[in-house]
Amino acid sequence: MFRYLSLILIVSIGRGQCDFNNDGVLDSLDIVDEVNCILTNCFDGSQCDSNGDGYINIFDIFLTADCIIYDCWHEENLMTLHSSIVFKDIPEGTFTMGESESNYQGPPGGYDAYLHEVTLNAFQISETEITNKQYVHFLNGAFLFGLLDVRIETNPGPNFGDLLVFGSEEAPDAYNGMALYNLSGTRVMKDHDNADGDGDSFTGVIEPENPLNIAYIGYDELNTENEWFYVKNPASLEDFNWLNLTDYYNYTDVSHQYDTSILLNDYSEWEELEDYPNNLPTLLEVSYWPATFIKWYGAKAFTIFYDVKLPSEAQWEFASKGNAEFIYATADGLINGDGTSAIWNYQAGNPSRGHVLNVKINDPNPYGLYNMAGNVWEWIEDWYGFEYYNNSNNFTDPINNSNSGLKVRRGGSWNYHQTTLKTSARAKDEQFKGNDHFGFRITQ
Repeated sequence: MFRYLSLILIVSIGRGQCDFNNDGVLDSLDIVDEVNCILTNCFDGSQCDSNGDGYINIFDIFLTADCIIYDCWHEENLMTLHSSIVFKDIPEGTFTMGESESNYQGPPGGYDAYLHEVTLNAFQISETEITNKQYVHFLNGAFLFGLLDVRIETNPGPNFGDLLVFGSEEAPDAYNGMALYNLSGTRVMKDHDNADGDGDSFTGVIEPENPLNIAYIGYDELNTENEWFYVKNPASLEDFNWLNLTDYYNYTDVSHQYDTSILLNDYSEWEELEDYPNNLPTLLEVSYWPATFIKWYGAKAFTIFYDVKLPSEAQWEFASKGNAEFIYATADGLINGDGTSAIWNYQAGNPSRGHVLNVKINDPNPYGLYNMAGNVWEWIEDWYGFEYYNNSNNFTDPINNSNSGLKVRRGGSWNYHQTTLKTSARAKDEQFKGNDHFGFRITQ
């Protein structure tokens, strides 16, 4: 009874546990103090309110009792945002969103960033993309309260046979039953250079990406410390057998069909794997890499759990301009061809030989935001609409809620070209996709 009642309350309110007497532990004394406060009508707003509804009542007692029974109290509170997440203030303002067609550099016929005026109320946005460490914190909190399932994908498609995190039957409708994160995610393997000339990336000879483009979040179903999910250690053979992970097959001339007659391996081609494990990033380093293999539903679930939001397309663009009408979403609005201004495919490799890096590796923009350009594409709240800009002139806080089957992503990534780093550059994808260059940041 307590379990499901508190689950409903926590999901809907998005608040944390309550140490009512502030003694650093959650126990029966907190319940006694809560009951006394109810009986004496002592609540004046300064005390801890378990469900954040502005009152102290029986529902707060249920939450506290449930948390004690299921041992949900932690030094790092799983029901609140990870303490390393920092928000930056973005002031209200009116700006010109988009770019002129004469400045458009995307695919022919793809100009969709029509100039229009937008007004935004003040908001806050996270200074960095959400890291592996921060997303693990979310997964453990949501799993603790029964909002997640972990199972093998059995439906046909690109994730068939992979171990995925899904929203459970008890999860909110926004991600109930949806895949959020691919625990088995590995580098993209495709015919990048189209040497066979058929225009299909999944036929012919593969040019492998860097093997470090892999999912760094693991799952231990037997863990008894409420730490089922964890950041994997690149130097641990239990987490990564790099020799096996660099095995691959080329494709046949039939799309998505492997030629299993010849097993290939590119272990020796990557400097990160030379002198194993000394050239690999450390566990600490990958903890602060952006979480990748995040599907849009995985980003949305994070925001619902903590009662925050994904940025709107207008918010993201406004913040990326740095209060200076930047053309590129870098620290100073400029692009250096040596890769020092952003994490992108500056050498025009096909594929790029790079990977994501620390979410704070470059200087912040004038608002204090890191890597708005490059590192990973960032999921946005809006549905994509080709003509949406034409229909939203002079709007305040616009969000496109018209389901097009495609969600917006912004900012480019480690393996994309310079044009995608522009503050006005738009991109989109199905919300159920996620790979080694998709991540997100949050707003409130």
